[in-house]
Formats: sequence, structure tokens, C-alpha cells
Amino acid sequence: MEPNTRYKVEEVPFDKLEKVGIQRDFISKMEKKDLTDFLNGFRSDKLYTVNARINGEDYRIPAKIRLHTEGDELKVRVHPIQRLHIPDSYMGHTFTKEEKGALLNDKNLGKVIELKGMNGTKEKYYLGIDPKTNRLIPFKQKHIRVADQIKGATLTATQKEQLESGQKVRIDGMTGKNDKKFSAVLQISPGTRSISFSDFKSEASQTQNQSESQKQKRGKGPKIK
Repeated sequence: MEPNTRYKVEEVPFDKLEKVGIQRDFISKMEKKDLTDFLNGFRSDKLYTVNARINGEDYRIPAKIRLHTEGDELKVRVHPIQRLHIPDSYMGHTFTKEEKGALLNDKNLGKVIELKGMNGTKEKYYLGIDPKTNRLIPFKQKHIRVADQIKGATLTATQKEQLESGQKVRIDGMTGKNDKKFSAVLQISPGTRSISFSDFKSEASQTQNQSESQKQKRGKGPKIK
């Protein structure tokens, strides 16, 4: 069953895709989530090999692709790998030194900012770096809804607010494989359009370390002569 998306498979401009070197059957090889994202106008997660002409020479280079509308025409936009570079301004927003540092070091701005779209309308976005192409990736905040529970852990109102604002938040009490409890730092990832997990810690080992630390403290009481 075809997913409910912005564009339909029959609307995809296969002739334009073939011009950049992508065969028509690539659609049938896509995973369901990848196909849904592609038909909604998001960049492909996968890198495709496309035709490129650089300094008068023909090359085949890796790139992400996405659908976009220009006027009444549906086109294909190609996003090849590029050198990591943060411009002084992007979509109407001028970066501070701290913001550039966050993007370069964390690949994530870590907050929500207002950006101006092609139609001139300002909206709130998350902003990050695509790890596969080194390109800036804007993602509208309205497309993210943080659940009340993540992997079995109930989030507080403050934790949800911090996540929705783009901040890093450590969540304890999550349940992983084999019902093992763990904690991790969560953050909205514009590049994957989802919540990323990092800095994993096993809560079993944390509890054991705390228990051993308490035993050591109890063992350091005053000596009786």
C-alpha cells in the first residue's frame, strides 16, 4: 500500500532522475520509511551515485536526492558531499561565534531558531549538519512531537520542554534489549528527523558503583582504640 505522502510515486519525475544517472527501479528498492520520507520531500537517507560535470570533466559522485516543487513543476534536487563549512548567515539567520562552534563541534545547533523559507515566511527550525554530506539541514520544529514516554521511561514536563527546544537531555530508567535498564543523552537530530541517543550508561553498573561507594564510606568511620 502506498503511503499517504505529499507526492505520489506516479508524480516522481523519473526522466529527470535518469538524466542525473539514477535508474527508475530505485523506488522499488527503497525501505518503507525511506520511500515515505522521499515522497514527503525530505532528503534521502541513502547516498546515490549521480552524474556531475566539474571543470568541464564528467564524474560520478555520491549525493543525496530530494523532490521539490518550483512553481507547478516537480523537480529533483541533488545534494553532493561537500567540505564542512558554516556560512556567516543561512536562511535569514546570522550565526554567532557560539552557534558556529556548536554546529562544528556537535553537528547540532542545540536550540530552535527562526529561519526564513523560500516563500519569505519565518518559522521555527532545528538546525544540524548532515553527517553524510556535511550540509546544513533545517528541520521545522512543528514536525516533532516528543512522546510522554521513551523506551519505557516517563519524561517530566521539563525534560519534554528541553528536548522540544533542541537541548541535550539525559533520560534515566529507559529499557533496552533483554530488559536491561540504561540512561542516555537525548537530542532532536535534524539530520535524521528523529531523536538521537548518545553517552549510554548501564544503570545496573551505576547502581553497583554507588553501592560500592556507600560501602567504602561506611568503612571509613572513626577507629576505636
